[in-house]
Amino acid sequence: MKTPFAISFLLGLCFASTSNAALPDLSGVTNNGLKIEIYSELSPLAINQIHNWELRVVNDSNVTLELEKLLVTGGMPEHNHGLPTQPQLTGRVANGNYLIEGIRFHMQGLWQIKIEIQVNGLVDTASIEFKL
Repeated sequence: MKTPFAISFLLGLCFASTSNAALPDLSGVTNNGLKIEIYSELSPLAINQIHNWELRVVNDSNVTLELEKLLVTGGMPEHNHGLPTQPQLTGRVANGNYLIEGIRFHMQGLWQIKIEIQVNGLVDTASIEFKL
């Protein structure tokens, strides 16, 4: 049985930034060409360490977008299971990124993060795969 984590949040909170990373630890592109950037406080990513992410969505002009909805699911497709924790979207940080707390990967192998966003009423999705 799959047990992916899910985060759904109507936006409006603002917190102090926890990441000043120049390059994202993970990135992907949505079906409509928006770029997803994930900055991890644990870089490089490692197994069995709880950590937080800042997630940013930018358009083709590299402008950070304000989201109406953010849904994140994840797991190991080859093992048919989700994440061992239930990360929480806790708000926006000062630089416009979205803070996701409580992420942990518990095994080596192929991981997949699926991100669904809503911007200006339009729903868009991205899938990011990576190996640990």
